[in-house]
Order: sequence, then structure tokens, then C-alpha cells
Amino acid sequence: MINQKRALSGISGFDTALDYIRYGDNVVFQVSDIDDYRFFVEPFIRQAIEDNKNVVYFRFDKHLALFETAVGVRTYEIDLSSGFETVVMTISDIIEDEGPETHYVFDSMTDLQVEWVADWMMGNFFVVTAPEIVKSNSVAYFSYTSDHHSFESVARIRETASVLLDVFHDEDSMYIQPIKILERYLPTIFLPHRVDKDDPNDIEPLTNGIELARFYSLVAENGNVDSTLNLDNWERFFMKKKALVQKYEVPSDIRDLCRMVFGTDEHMLDIAVNNVNLADLLNIKARMIGVGSIGGKATGMILSRQIVDKHLPDVSQILEPHDSFYVCSNLYYTFLIRNKCWGLKIKQRKKRGYFPIAEILKEKILEGEFSDNIREQFRRMLEYFGQSPIIVRSSSLLEDGFGNAFAGKYESVFCVNKGTLEERLVAFENAVRTVYASTMDESVLEYRLQRGLTNMDEQMALLVQRVTGSLFRDMYMPAAAGVAFSYNAYRWKPNIDPNAGVIRIVMGLGTRAVDRTDGDYPRIAALDNPSLRAMQGTYVSDYAQHKVDVLDLTVNAHATVPMEKIAARMAPWFKSVMVEHDSKRESELKQVGMDREVIFTTCENLLRNEEFVGSIRKILKTVEREYDYPVDMEFALNISKSGGLVINLLQCRPLQTGGSGIRAELPKDVPRENIFFDLNGGTMGGAYSTKIDVVIQVDPKRYYEYPYNQKPAVARAIGQINQFYKDSGKVVMLLVPGRIGTTSPELGVPVRFAEISAIAIACEVSYEGAGYLPELSYGSHFFQDLVEADIFYASIFENKETTKYYAPDFFAAERNMIGEADPEFTGSGVADIISVYEVGKKGLKIVSDIASGETICGIW
Repeated sequence: MINQKRALSGISGFDTALDYIRYGDNVVFQVSDIDDYRFFVEPFIRQAIEDNKNVVYFRFDKHLALFETAVGVRTYEIDLSSGFETVVMTISDIIEDEGPETHYVFDSMTDLQVEWVADWMMGNFFVVTAPEIVKSNSVAYFSYTSDHHSFESVARIRETASVLLDVFHDEDSMYIQPIKILERYLPTIFLPHRVDKDDPNDIEPLTNGIELARFYSLVAENGNVDSTLNLDNWERFFMKKKALVQKYEVPSDIRDLCRMVFGTDEHMLDIAVNNVNLADLLNIKARMIGVGSIGGKATGMILSRQIVDKHLPDVSQILEPHDSFYVCSNLYYTFLIRNKCWGLKIKQRKKRGYFPIAEILKEKILEGEFSDNIREQFRRMLEYFGQSPIIVRSSSLLEDGFGNAFAGKYESVFCVNKGTLEERLVAFENAVRTVYASTMDESVLEYRLQRGLTNMDEQMALLVQRVTGSLFRDMYMPAAAGVAFSYNAYRWKPNIDPNAGVIRIVMGLGTRAVDRTDGDYPRIAALDNPSLRAMQGTYVSDYAQHKVDVLDLTVNAHATVPMEKIAARMAPWFKSVMVEHDSKRESELKQVGMDREVIFTTCENLLRNEEFVGSIRKILKTVEREYDYPVDMEFALNISKSGGLVINLLQCRPLQTGGSGIRAELPKDVPRENIFFDLNGGTMGGAYSTKIDVVIQVDPKRYYEYPYNQKPAVARAIGQINQFYKDSGKVVMLLVPGRIGTTSPELGVPVRFAEISAIAIACEVSYEGAGYLPELSYGSHFFQDLVEADIFYASIFENKETTKYYAPDFFAAERNMIGEADPEFTGSGVADIISVYEVGKKGLKIVSDIASGETICGIW
């Protein structure tokens, strides 16, 4: 039921014709000229001021103001370029603050189409804003220009509006044709009405046959039966550009086109304009589902490939063509609105609901449904891919841009793509929902909060890629995959050139290269000396890969399998390239009667292949030059029996290299008793120098002896201590045994990144008594978090040339302050394992010199 309380329009005849506007009404004018809208707005404003009503004007600034500035009218300038979510949330907050019975006037919604290009987003804007007017018991005037918008968008506005009027004019009169008037009934209410321009109060329904004939003649003259209005403005726009290609014309607005496809990052747009032409953009458009940007990850992938094609034609010959599809960014908001998630989204954006509402919203997203039109586009895409495996990857607007990587924050979902088309469609839709829902993951929210992104649009586009690889009976994988960096921020030997770059590579799917692997070691290689090992043990298989990530076709899922299982499915030639033997260990086993293979991989043969390594070096340096910034790339590699290879570039983004950006001078002649540790390499974070206020130290022996199922409690306790110091302004150093962020407590401490977000220096410490070892996992998503957060990293070994000195009992005489962080820790088992030392007054410092690779922590 609508509110029966009337709001005067300022035109008495208009009030009579419509049986009055009511509070809670959203009145929409469909006009051919903005002056027709102004004709009704001006008296509406005057009347509201006369009635002492609160009056608000939302100004989009794409046309002249609808009325002259008047006392009693509050004007809000809305920056449409800030994005849909920010605009809608801003207006929602204003409506809430302004209170009930406010009279609102909005500039033409056609301005939204101009800024956001897509009609669909104009429809989304009205669908989510109109209910705010109803909820506040206010009244609002909206308008849009007729014959500018798709039928579908107009239909959505018609469905949501309480009053929709078509407005026409000739030389003498104006006419209104009511299309929808909610819950008001008069015999003539839906007849066309003539409005006397000189006396607006003179409004009469057209009942005479001659007058009606004249009116419908006017409608026919102004009407547009253009069949392209079946399409969104986005589609019509690209149809016009396609005609230019057919005429071999070059558009003057190529940057605007790039902005529509790639987003608003000006640096990325500079790169796009220099490397993409109209035909390229139309090829991308042909693979879009929905409207809007393709997002950061897809943009980086495409631009890196365009750069290689343009500047490295020789390398381009061994680049695997991509046939990706893009689920565009605007579909994300449309999905939320369609599934009645927007109210929760508004609550979640507010400070008090930021974390608590997120879990509720996440569950609702996972239950959402797609429109029939979108599902049909999904089907056509799946028909194209057939039964080739695909991966659904996040590609949000801010992702993989300059300053914000969101590395590993959002979900990526493999679809093995087996079964009937409908079964594959269900699996694909579940994958899309999973990625959408990951926008509400705690780690994502913490990342956005930490980087000041909570009020920025983060629409989720999706990149759908064919999984490159070969079939090994019932398993599918590429020969190798990994990440490569144009700058090596982690030098484990002084003679490594950081500008030559570094690679982190595994056999099989690249998930083992970007995640911290448990009990397994991807190969790290400096690209100026690929044979140089970062870690070496007693046996060549000690620091090597023993498990492989594959797609298991028997269970239609991503799986991790032992090397022996996948090796048994390999052709002899493939096995000879990819699989290595530990002859020493095999010989020792044979001596005790155990005659078996000890196999592993370090991708050694691939790293000896100059075509592969040389091509990666060229790609990195060329893309870095075009980006004018270091880059990191994800890739996959396939090989042939004849020795040929094909590289697939999967992702590219600006590389965050970290470091405090200062000149760090090492202290001289520090007494041994004043040194906590002295390292020669094994750090990440560049030149670094700072005082240290707090040291959190996890005792390796006691952690090892702590019950296995209680070890995660140590990680949670570190998280609580992290929270305690989060806003203190103190510099905190953390030392843990083994790996930070592992999922296996037997290998280290399973903290989540959110639990160490306030840490400035993170150290992994070896403890041979329990087998705890740091892992050089530069390139993993977890370490990308450390770099982006400017967390300095160090690995401290008991017996290795990179550790010159380490005094684990350096703070033994200090009082453990863990109880200050949480009194419940006092006397607990955790307090015996974790020590918290306040050392700010002692003058503890850490200095790392990038030139020599030396790092000293101590008191001087």
C-alpha cells in the first residue's frame, strides 16, 4: 500500500489529473528534451519551499541546472566517475540523513548512461535508489531521455516506479501520457492530457477524437521504432565502432573505448592506447558476457600479450593463443540487485556492519540465481569450450593494478567440464557464485581495510580461461607453470643481479607455485643464473617437488597427487625431461635391500633450455619497459617430443617490490653480545632500517612439543597480539619456527595474513630438532601480501652460510609481556610458547643493506 499523504506538485491541474503525488512516490518523466522535465521541476521546488519542506537536488552536472539556486534547496554534487557503488551508497546515506518527507529532484538519469555507458547500470541505479525514497517516506522526481535507452532498461524502471509519465510537446502545448500510476484510480487517469504552456494549471484529458488523433500523430513524429533499442547502449556503441573497422577508419576516441573495456586506471590506459587497436577491442568485445569492464586481471593478461605481439614477434611465435571469455563487471551488481542482496550490501559497507554482515551476505550470494538471458550466454560459452577444462578467475576492478594486487585474495575455481551441457552449466554457475562470494571473505575485507579501499568500487568481473595442458590418461596438466618477476627482491647470493628477474616454477598446474606448499618445494631460479639453487640439502631431492597439482578426470576435480602416480602415466620422452632421480638415495636404499626409484622434479631441464629462459627474460623486460614498472607474470608451459615448447601468459600485474626506500648504512664494530642476528642474504624487502619496539618470539622446541591439535591456538594467539598492537604505532618483529602461514602445523605456524597485518618484520627460524625450516617462497600469494604490506622478511638458519650469527636467547632476561595483550594468556600453555618483549627503550634496531645483502639486528 502506498502512503495516502499528499505531496503537492506546484501545478494544481497536474495534482488533479494524477490524483496527487503521495509521499513514497518515485515520479519518472520520460522526455525528449530536458526543458520538458524542467517545466515540471520548477513548480515542484517552489511549492515545496513554500510548504517549508526539506528540498534536495542531486546534481550530476551533465546539463544545465534544472532550476536557479534557491534558498531552502540543498544541492549535492554527485561525481559519477567515482563508480556505481560509491554513487549509490553516497545517495543512500544522504537520503537516510535527510529524513522523512523530503522532496528530491534528480538530474536526468540519461547522464548515468553517458558516464557508465551501459543502460543496464542506469536501470540498476533506479532499482536500488527508488526503494530508499519509499523507505524514507519522501517523494522524488526522476527523468530520462526517450529513445536513448534499451527496452529492457526502460521496462525495469517502469516496474519499479510508482508514477511513470511520457512527456511530449509541440509549439503550443505540452502533453503527458501516464504509463503507470500506482494505486490511484480515476476514469481518465490513463488518457493523454494536454498542458497549456502559458497556464500550466490548465491540464485536461484528451477525450475528443480529433484531439486524440492529433496527439497520436505527434507521438508518431517523435517516436523511434529503431530495432537496435532492443539492445543495450553498450551493444549499440560497439556496433557503430565495428562499422569503422569495416571502412578501415581509425576512431578518434580510442582512449575512451579502452576505458570502457579496461577500466579507469590512467597508467593502464596509457599502456593500452600504445598497444591496442580498434580491431583488438572488438575481438575482446566478442567474448564479453554482460556489459562493463573486464577487470584488472583480464586487462593485465591481454595487455602483456599485446606488448609481446607488437615488440617481440619472434617470441610471439611460441606464445599460445588465448581464447578467454570475460564476465563483465556490471553483471556483479546486477546479480546482487536481482537476488535482493543490495540492502545487505549497504549495511555491510557501514563500519558497524563491515565484518558481521559480510558472512550473511556471502551466504546469500551463494544462493543467488542468474537471469535466463545471462544463463543462455553462459551456455554458448560452454558450447564453445566443449569439454576442455576451464578456470573461473576473479578479475575485479582494483585487482592487479598499480598499488593493489589482491594476490590470492579472491577465489579461482577449476571446472573440469565433464558431463552434459546442463551439468556443466550448473558447475560453472556454482564457480561464478563462489568467486562472487569471495568478495566477502575476511582476508579480502581486511586487505581492503588495511589499504584504505573500503569505500571504493570493487566490482567483480571474471576471467574464464581454458586450462592449457595435456592429457595423461585420466589426469590433465601442463608440463610446468609458475610465476616470473622482472625484479628479484630476494637475493640468496650476493652475486645475483636483482634486475635480471627470478622465476618460481613447478611441474603441473601453477597452484603449487603461487600457494605455500606443504612439505614440498617449488624451484626458485634467478634468471641470470638459473642453475643456482636457493636451497640445498644432503640429497638432491631434499628441497624439491614431490607432489603435482592436476585435474583428476575420474573425480572431476583439482587434485594433488604423488610424483610416482603421475609419472606412471607419462610417456618416456616426457618423463625424461620432467622427472629427476636421486641416485644417491636410491643407492643407499638398494644397499639395505630396497630397490626402488626416488623421483622428484626441480624443472632443471626446463631451466637449462635457453629458448624458454631467454624468452621469459625478454618478455619480462619488454613488458616492464612498457609498464615503466617491474612486473610479475603467471605462465604455463607445454612441451613436445621434438623439443618444441609453447608458453601461455596467464596473468600480468605491476610488481610490488617493497623496501623502505632509504639508504641503509650497516653499523660497524658492534660487539657480539649486542647482536641478535646477523645475516648474509635470505631477506626480502630491499634496503631497510628501523628501530624495533616489540619482539614476539615463538619458542621452537616448546612449539614442537605442544599437542598437534592445539598448535593452531598459537597462531590465533599471535593474531590477538597482532590486534593489540595494531594501532599502537609500535614497530613489531615476529619470529616463528619454520614457515609463516603454512596450513600444516608440523611445518610451521599456521597464521592467516590478517593475524600478522600489524607486524613490520617477519622472521622464519629453522629448528633442526623438529625439522622446521624456512621456505624461500617469494612469488607465493602469502609473500605477495608481505611485500604489499611492506613487511620485511628474513630467514634465519641454524647452520647455513646465509646466517652469520643468531642468538635465540638474546631476550632471555626480559619480562614476557604476553599478559598485557590479553590477561587470559597469563599462565596458559600459549604463554610458555610465545614471548612478547617490549624493547623500545633498549635501542634495538635492524638494518639491511641491499648492496652487500647483509642484515644486522641488535643494539648499538
